[in-house]
Amino acid sequence: MVAKILVDPSNELVPLRLMNPSNRPITLYEGTLVGECYSAEVIENNPSVGCRTLQGRNRGDGVPPTGPTQLTEPLEELALRSCTELTEAQAGEVRKCLAANADVFARSKEDLGRTDLVQHQINTGTARPIRQAPRRLPIHRKGEARIEVERMLDHDIIEPSMSAWASPIVLVKKKDGSTRFCVDYRKLNDVTEKDSYPLPRIDDTLDTLSGAKWFSTLDLASGYWQVEVQERDRPKTAFVTGSGLFQFKVLPFGLCNAPATFERLMERVLKGLQWQTCLLYLDDVIVYGDSFEKTLKRLAGVFQRLREAKLKLNPKKCNLFRREVNYLGHVVSSEGIAPDPEKVRCVLEWPTPCSTTEVRSFVGLCSYYRRFVKGFSHICAPLFRLTEKERDFRWNEDCELAFRKMKQELTSAPILVYPDEKRAFILDSDASNFAIGSVLSQVTEGSTQEKVVAYFSKALSKTERNYCVTRKELLAIVLSIKHFHHYLYGAKFVVRTDHGALRWLVNFRNPEGQLARWLETLSTYDFDITHRPGRIHGNADALSRRPCNECRHCEKSEEKEDQADKANLAEPTVKQVFVINRRNESEPAVGIVENHQIFHKVNHIPGSTDGHMLSCGKCKLTTATLGHTTLERSAGFKTELGANNCRQSGLKKLLEPMGSLTS
Repeated sequence: MVAKILVDPSNELVPLRLMNPSNRPITLYEGTLVGECYSAEVIENNPSVGCRTLQGRNRGDGVPPTGPTQLTEPLEELALRSCTELTEAQAGEVRKCLAANADVFARSKEDLGRTDLVQHQINTGTARPIRQAPRRLPIHRKGEARIEVERMLDHDIIEPSMSAWASPIVLVKKKDGSTRFCVDYRKLNDVTEKDSYPLPRIDDTLDTLSGAKWFSTLDLASGYWQVEVQERDRPKTAFVTGSGLFQFKVLPFGLCNAPATFERLMERVLKGLQWQTCLLYLDDVIVYGDSFEKTLKRLAGVFQRLREAKLKLNPKKCNLFRREVNYLGHVVSSEGIAPDPEKVRCVLEWPTPCSTTEVRSFVGLCSYYRRFVKGFSHICAPLFRLTEKERDFRWNEDCELAFRKMKQELTSAPILVYPDEKRAFILDSDASNFAIGSVLSQVTEGSTQEKVVAYFSKALSKTERNYCVTRKELLAIVLSIKHFHHYLYGAKFVVRTDHGALRWLVNFRNPEGQLARWLETLSTYDFDITHRPGRIHGNADALSRRPCNECRHCEKSEEKEDQADKANLAEPTVKQVFVINRRNESEPAVGIVENHQIFHKVNHIPGSTDGHMLSCGKCKLTTATLGHTTLERSAGFKTELGANNCRQSGLKKLLEPMGSLTS
């Protein structure tokens, strides 16, 4: 037996109540006739009828329903999804909350709200109307366009137009195979005065979730279509099809100022709740809390605000009371923030770029998650060079290695913890020849280990690459502190560097020029600089460095080196050997000090035999900042010059271009 039921078939799902009155099981096979459907007469504006009309639009009146309410099928599915991590008692509270706020959720695709708080304006100034001809559609898609136009007419989304404006339509295939009806408003956008209302910074939004343990994400049902276009501006939204000319009564997709209008609306709706109990980014809202009870109360408050604004949610895209949710392209949990696996998968499946444009697209996608990748700019340096102006596209081995390395880094990206304003921050900074980088960390509650809050990296410009090592290291500190300003300003923190000279440099007397400007910037922050040997400074990816004669602020290091040089040269049987930076293969790899003059000194180059600083006989290594690893490597190359031989083949090979070094 099938019970009689009144249903709305617009969502293509019809619930049935079946009863088996017999004492034996009955099997229903596919294709079995279980009932018949008849159209029902719609009774409008009749207060004695408690059910919704089939085609009437329930836009809400800001008053919650009274009495017990049976959950609709979409809400029943939402309740089941939301209670997987709850106790039975908590699940009951969630169902009560959904029943009490059922009117806030759309019952079908066409059951949309219509707010009266904001109307979208299109300010084109004195621009003349722009009329574009309709574009030809494939024959098999003309029917789709006609059906979509009729559907929007039936549900009060569009209306016939007599406008002087006209824009062409575009039909886009969605992932599920359905069609998205779009209008090409680029010409209209060109003459529209831009609305500069800001969108929230995603990183600020995510940082606010510190301490939360329960997360609920809410998504409006076709959010733009719940906002009306100001009547005088509706003709500007006119679009042309084979069926005629129509204009939107609600906010269409594709208008340049649509995000600003919608963000302004949502911030007005949730004023007083945003940043306190919930966060929002356009039509994506997340409600959070450190306990079930607090989160439930906050949800009810958000539902009431949406009801008062006459806005409706899409229950299929909402998730309540989750320990972990996807929000703004990230996986958010009580542990911290991680990249969304679905977004990362797009990077992993990215084919090898074949043009500068494709390289820019790949780097742009990866940049969205640069806060998760240590040394992002250093890794992508070969790819960045391909995007420089007037550079030929040549995909070489370095580019391929960088391409693969970036994919690998994203797949193993760490979970970043939320910043805790009650705990001290630790900033580890470092500079290399091509990039600077830093790591912002904190020691979390109940732990003695440092946890990463965020990474920062930046490729050096051509001018910055010529800085001496001390200047590069200071630049790394300055830019890192400025980048993490919203974390560090007004707080006491520690800067750790493997470049010892910076401990006295920040207290340098009478600074001038660029150094004076940098030190003035740093003076507004409260921090201490501590030196950390390169061996344990790996989280900032330390490299060996050198001072330079051009930088007057490296004079102390230079003076110490000169004193050592003179002492060593006083012995007639000793000469010093230095690695020099070869500009081409024909140049020698070693320079000699003659008559107290050093030919050339350069950076230590990790992993390169030709790049190791060498020491011969009683001479000492004369570089300002040698890490432990460098000293250990170079120690094996020591030899007596007077012996007329080299015990290390590596040193002998390097000395061959210079001839014999015997006294």
